[in-house]
Amino acid sequence: MEQKKSALRSPMMKKQSRMPYKVLVIEDHFLIAAAAEQAIADLGYEVIGAAASRSHALDYLGEADIALIDLNLLDGASGLDIARDFSKHGTAVVIVTANPEAVPPNTDVAIGVLAKPVDDASLSRVLKYLVSRIEGRESRCPRELHLLAGAPMSEA
Repeated sequence: MEQKKSALRSPMMKKQSRMPYKVLVIEDHFLIAAAAEQAIADLGYEVIGAAASRSHALDYLGEADIALIDLNLLDGASGLDIARDFSKHGTAVVIVTANPEAVPPNTDVAIGVLAKPVDDASLSRVLKYLVSRIEGRESRCPRELHLLAGAPMSEA
């Protein structure tokens, strides 16, 4: 069953355009998570939750179309490990961090890295880009998003 679900969410398959896409915020700082949730909802996306730890994040595994994941969580969990779990389930993942240089450029668990702080306009551009990738449409990567060399769902 797990393989079938993964195949249905394969990046090679075009997803019908629909709104709202389901977005999960994985961030351990409450105020940052709350601000991100509000901004995402204001942009017309469905926020399915905010998780502050790995165990809480895994409750949403397979439910999110897009996950914005903090690199380091207070419970010691690595955002890269969480990203690996979500990307295996077909979720478009972006690592969000104040220290983008800490993300290995050849990682294959996320599409890219978004540096904190993130303003609403940047968030909007990144989410639109992720939706275009999910739907299999070509789109220019916003300057705020640093694509990773090993990124899943690569069209190039």
